[in-house]
Amino acid sequence: MNKIGSKPHLMIVDDEPNFSESLQMALDDGFLISRAGSIAGARKLLAQDIPDAILLDIRLPDGSGIELLRELKNSDHMPVVVIMTAFAAIDNAVSALKEGAVDYFTKPIEIEKLKRELHICLENRKLQKKITALDKEIKKISPPFITTGAGKMKHIMEKVPMIAPLNMPVLLKGETGTGKEKLAKWIHMLSGLKGEMVCINCSALPKDIFESELFGHAKGAFSGAVFFKEGLIEQAEGGTLFLDEIGDLPEVIQAKFLRVLEEGVYYKVGETKERRVNFRLISATNKPLTAPASNFRQDLFFRINGIEFELPPLKERKEDLPLLTAAFIEEANNAYHKNVKGISPQAMEHFIEYSWPGNIRELRWVIHSAAAVAPKEQLGMDDIAAISKKVSDSQKNDSSAPSGSLNIQQAIEQLEKNYIEKAIALSNNNKTEAAKALGISVRVLHYKIRQYGLSQYRK
Repeated sequence: MNKIGSKPHLMIVDDEPNFSESLQMALDDGFLISRAGSIAGARKLLAQDIPDAILLDIRLPDGSGIELLRELKNSDHMPVVVIMTAFAAIDNAVSALKEGAVDYFTKPIEIEKLKRELHICLENRKLQKKITALDKEIKKISPPFITTGAGKMKHIMEKVPMIAPLNMPVLLKGETGTGKEKLAKWIHMLSGLKGEMVCINCSALPKDIFESELFGHAKGAFSGAVFFKEGLIEQAEGGTLFLDEIGDLPEVIQAKFLRVLEEGVYYKVGETKERRVNFRLISATNKPLTAPASNFRQDLFFRINGIEFELPPLKERKEDLPLLTAAFIEEANNAYHKNVKGISPQAMEHFIEYSWPGNIRELRWVIHSAAAVAPKEQLGMDDIAAISKKVSDSQKNDSSAPSGSLNIQQAIEQLEKNYIEKAIALSNNNKTEAAKALGISVRVLHYKIRQYGLSQYRK
């Protein structure tokens, strides 16, 4: 992105030199312009700097511009992309819009209209960043938890504002689905740090790309490393790095990450240059890191265990069930355009008696799944019976699993998989919209797509 001067950086990717040059002359007063005549040429320029906007021709000598668009879509900082096309290629332009382009222009191009569109899109991008920043400030006012504030949750609610500004690592313990990531986000919001909070799910990220994702890589570091990649710890500079399920951090990475924590230095994959980084670490785990069977380094454990919080399971927070249920019904109404107004006393009694091994996450999936197909304005036992039966049957079918916990988790994961598929289908494969409906980040959605083998949704 352009950091010098006030002009935004615009890249023109077109294989007609005369057209490209005339376009540069027409736009030169409002933009810092770079040009490429092919996908390969564009990649070289992108390896040096990501522009604020790109004018991209679809038909290029070494491939389709849509191919480059897809690469940009999967990069860390996607610029504003406007497609240029001949009239006969409008179908391709429409496909490009689905891949993230903001508009398309047919040749010959109306320069004044193009200028207006570029400036509007860039201003919208700036405005969206401001809105996001403002939203974060607003969320700092109150905690993200839905709770009556009783029991262990009261202790957490009181202590977090006190420890959030301290530059100490935090370890969050608790069963899967208890809200550890929400707590991490609240700590970050109250910390006063100016940088972003970057989240990594150590159990969802494939081991073969873990090092590259965490530390970044140089261009050409390995097959497929077309671009210089910024690592996640680099993105967390001046902010918070959240490692969820840190117990699944690959052993080969643990020693390298320990050095980052001890000395504040690291190497990108494929580089020999030492780089410095500064961030606040929050880790989360659902299993003991000091157990004899654990492969977690003890020296790393002592580094991450500065301040510790343990979130209670939902079975110890039964007083919060009515509030949580109401909140998740409202979520489901928005996601599925339903008008469910509550839950029957019998269904709520069932919720209170149930042990919720999947915790808040399981409750959320159950309510969403029931509300999505509910024919009435009130969820009753009939609406949740089929979902409850799935969990109950899975518990009965495997006597080898302690308390049925493994199979119950599998049932929850199946519900989660189905819910993700529904959300993606309803959003017409728009990952941003699907992630919003699911209440997760786009990055986590991509992790889940890989985790559940939903290869048809990877593009």
